Amino acid sequence: MQAAVLRGYGQALDLVERPALTPGPDQVVVQVKACGVCGSDVFLRKGGFDSVLPIVPGHEAAGVVARIGPGVDGVREGDPVALYYIEHCGECSMCSIGRVNMCLSVRRMGVEYDGAFASEVLVPARNIIPVEPEDDLAAVAVLTDAVATPYHALVRIADVQPGMTVVVFGIGGIGSNAVQVAAHLGCDVIAVSRSPAKLELAEQLGARVLVSAADDAGDVVEAVRAAAGPGGPPIVVQTVGSAEVDAQAVAAVGIGGQVLLIGSSVSPFSIRAVDLIWKEASVHGSRGFVPDDIREVLALHRSGVLIVDHLLGRQRPLSEANEALDDLEAGRVLRSVLIP
Repeated sequence: MQAAVLRGYGQALDLVERPALTPGPDQVVVQVKACGVCGSDVFLRKGGFDSVLPIVPGHEAAGVVARIGPGVDGVREGDPVALYYIEHCGECSMCSIGRVNMCLSVRRMGVEYDGAFASEVLVPARNIIPVEPEDDLAAVAVLTDAVATPYHALVRIADVQPGMTVVVFGIGGIGSNAVQVAAHLGCDVIAVSRSPAKLELAEQLGARVLVSAADDAGDVVEAVRAAAGPGGPPIVVQTVGSAEVDAQAVAAVGIGGQVLLIGSSVSPFSIRAVDLIWKEASVHGSRGFVPDDIREVLALHRSGVLIVDHLLGRQRPLSEANEALDDLEAGRVLRSVLIP
């Protein structure tokens, strides 16, 4: 098998040959057919995660079951599958209430154990989500994260309702899908981006108001609040890995509103307690998604409600993993998809 390995933070990935993987009890080897290149992979390469090195990145994946370990049922060799990237115990206090993304013994594919920038990946059987034979596995791959992540934030964390105003800061791989998920849920969407092309995409995906973030930060906040109307926006989704934009999102949220932080940044930003108290506003982190989020966005995609064409325009072989990471970091793409 082939794998792209990160040996040190800030370094290029090495493409290496490794022995074929052997599944143990309750494990499955999946032949990777597609793996999305996500902002989290760029964050990993920079050293943003306390990872285990060397590591094979890649967590946004789909493929075909290649080999099955003892004790595995419900799936057969040759079955097409989506992969859930969080290894979870199924028994702790978080797992027992369905919050498996917050498992107390969590291990993440591509961070704590080898991921899907490879021709094969070894995963726990409980992380396998069967899909339909007619599903496009490149589309399945990006749905598992780029779409399921904002879906989780809007549906599970914020419980958004039709008619709410939702502001989305950043129209990248996550933010563009926050726009279309919010629009599908019947929300009035305000999109914020520095890029005219990305604002145009946001409009195509359902945004009603477009705000250019190329202006002064204070002007951006005022434009958002003016567009949202009296009281300000009830939901603000922050998908940019920037402390400056974190602060803008908090400043923009309306009375009784919620800020949903999805974009990862290790830099601090300032916030005054009085600004939250006076508005009775709250700030929530939203961490990934749960398996049911994947199942639900897959169903919405099959029905034609959610699209992923904007995520599939740049597909590369595994040997170009470094170029795919560079493209994403430079903002040249919303997503690249590696096809081993």
